[in-house]
Amino acid sequence: MAFVDPLALQLFTLAFVAALLFYSGAVGYVTFRRHGHHRTYQHLRGAVIPLAGLGAIVFAIGLWGEITWPLPGSYNILFYDPYSLLGVILIAFAVSVHLRLRTQYTGFLAGVTGALSPYYGVSAYGLGMTAEPVYMLFLYIALGGTAVLTFPVTIYIDRMVVEPELENIPDVERKALTLPWKLAYGGFLLFLLFAVASAILALVIGGGALGSHLASAP
Repeated sequence: MAFVDPLALQLFTLAFVAALLFYSGAVGYVTFRRHGHHRTYQHLRGAVIPLAGLGAIVFAIGLWGEITWPLPGSYNILFYDPYSLLGVILIAFAVSVHLRLRTQYTGFLAGVTGALSPYYGVSAYGLGMTAEPVYMLFLYIALGGTAVLTFPVTIYIDRMVVEPELENIPDVERKALTLPWKLAYGGFLLFLLFAVASAILALVIGGGALGSHLASAP
């Protein structure tokens, strides 16, 4: 098996996913505050189209890596295990939105998967597996935090956007936020912070990998 290293592409797709999550989340919040749940739901339906496209690319590369095992040794475990699951989560979220289904089940899967991400990063850091061990550790923690916080975010989306849309509740009759939903909203703000941190870290590491790959292709 010839050595193939798509790490730069993988990192850039992670950056694109994280950046799109941040942008769509921020725009969705502003849309909800100004126009209510109906316009916000339409926004979500538009946002999941590029997310689904990225999810398909992520899943295809991840599945290819799991089957062909192209990298040396345990690097395949580090880079392809969580990557494949990310593709599944993105596609599942897009399908849920377009089929008018509740998104919290995808959010739960994301939360469970995200809880494993820091473990991968800490293990790789302890073994000194990458050229940028500190940045890679922070990236896995940031991505894991983004995924874990996806669960309360999807619960918030279901409560404030999906359920009113399914029940045809007018925008002027929005449900009041109780304490648990206020806490979910706080999780949404943390989600945005982790998402933008993930995007920056992935771009930094991916930019470094791209230069070396262009200078000497694997």
